[in-house]
Amino acid sequence: MSLNLTSKNSPLARSKSPAIGQFEFSFMKLSLSHGFILAIIANILWGASFLASKYTLQAWGPFTASSLRFGIATIALFILFRLLDRQIEIPANIKQWGGLVVISTTGFGALYPLQLAGLKYIPSSLSAAIMLTSPLLVLLLGKTVLKEKLTLQKWVALALGVIGGSILLLSTSGVGSLNFSSDVIFGALLTLLSAGSLAISVIATRKFSKDFSSTSLTFWTMAIGFLQLTIAAFIFEENVLASIGKNASLLSWLSLVFLAIVCSAFCFFIWNYALSMTSPQEIASSMHIKTPTAVLIGVFIENEALTAQIITGTLLVMVGVWLSQQKSWMGGK
Repeated sequence: MSLNLTSKNSPLARSKSPAIGQFEFSFMKLSLSHGFILAIIANILWGASFLASKYTLQAWGPFTASSLRFGIATIALFILFRLLDRQIEIPANIKQWGGLVVISTTGFGALYPLQLAGLKYIPSSLSAAIMLTSPLLVLLLGKTVLKEKLTLQKWVALALGVIGGSILLLSTSGVGSLNFSSDVIFGALLTLLSAGSLAISVIATRKFSKDFSSTSLTFWTMAIGFLQLTIAAFIFEENVLASIGKNASLLSWLSLVFLAIVCSAFCFFIWNYALSMTSPQEIASSMHIKTPTAVLIGVFIENEALTAQIITGTLLVMVGVWLSQQKSWMGGK
């Protein structure tokens, strides 16, 4: 059976619209802020991943859980693209392969094991709070690597997101009452490294997205990330194969499938498309949506109280996201 792969030098690969086809072209019609809405959708769904990840860690180690997640996601993407007759371009040279490896390592191979390892030592809410630093790092890296101009408006928008997210998390998680032992500090440091890895992956995706369609970029980076995570699982964790079939509850498997199909295959496709069309500094503020989503899931699913702090924090995040998309305030875009 043909893998339906296309060389990057072929006429089909050079013409991006035929390679993308109707599946990707349908997203082009959502031109608001060049993919900003798609970034919002992805981050809303990723907001649910903190709780789902906790359930997968009840059954598997962080590397095995990540490997299973992206293994299932890669297979799902391949089947979907085959059914839709979408072409997967083959990178033409070492530079393009290198770009894919950078995105895969920062966006998969390092990001998820670091975050999941951190979740072994800290609450998911504290993990979400630390990940709030990612948008700020995106702006700094965008200015340094991509030479993007930063306006005061962007900084104010990001600051509102950080403040709003902090209010949400401190009011609902009991983080302020944590005993910051060496384990908690270690978990926080791992999560901070994960936040940095996420920021680097955003910049790398934007930098190399012009070389590939969103279809090819998503498939190859996820496949390479799966390979990296699988190797790491066998190196750093014991009894990997035995753990897959044992001690996993139905809830753990359902969480894994949700993370693979929804939070990985679907979300990374629309996220990569958004980054191919939109500046990282435009996308950065959308990353704050994960925090109110994670908190509101706690309110509606785990029956946590809806407090004034939750309302205030959510409003601040929303104002920050809205402000980031305004073009006339303070004379900046």
